[in-house]
Amino acid sequence: MSWYLGVWKKYATFGGRARRKEYWMFYLFNIIFGFVLSFTDSMLGLTNEGGSGPLYGLYGLAVLLPAIAVGVRRMHDTDRSGWWLLVPIANLVFLVSEGTQGPNQYGSDPKAPAMGYAPPGPPAGWLPDPTGRHQFRYWDSTQWTSSVSDNGVASVDNL
Repeated sequence: MSWYLGVWKKYATFGGRARRKEYWMFYLFNIIFGFVLSFTDSMLGLTNEGGSGPLYGLYGLAVLLPAIAVGVRRMHDTDRSGWWLLVPIANLVFLVSEGTQGPNQYGSDPKAPAMGYAPPGPPAGWLPDPTGRHQFRYWDSTQWTSSVSDNGVASVDNL
């Protein structure tokens, strides 16, 4: 559901890239919501001779712009212009294709981990245990102490 809502948050954003998962989850939820709204129209007797009703029609209009935007971003992920959406068979091939690894002319790789992130290290004074019995041992700037830490849990172990 977060993939679906993420596309709505980028309602008319045509720049950048969209992963396959983002595109296809949005597509899947649109199909599900379309069936539900069509069924609701039918149960309320709001359908016309063609079988469509106002709830389904309003949803279709509301989702049109975000659907085009996520499609364009999906094309960008494969390093192609969004205009490829207008080419019937080619666009389907590109929509299911793996995106370009690493940055391309349309932006950074949406699958790549965020740059600049490093997992936090131990707090100051805690160093790898020289005895090898524990993960970390505290160094008080003159000697090793009996304070040790394993997986973030501090305890005492006399040398």
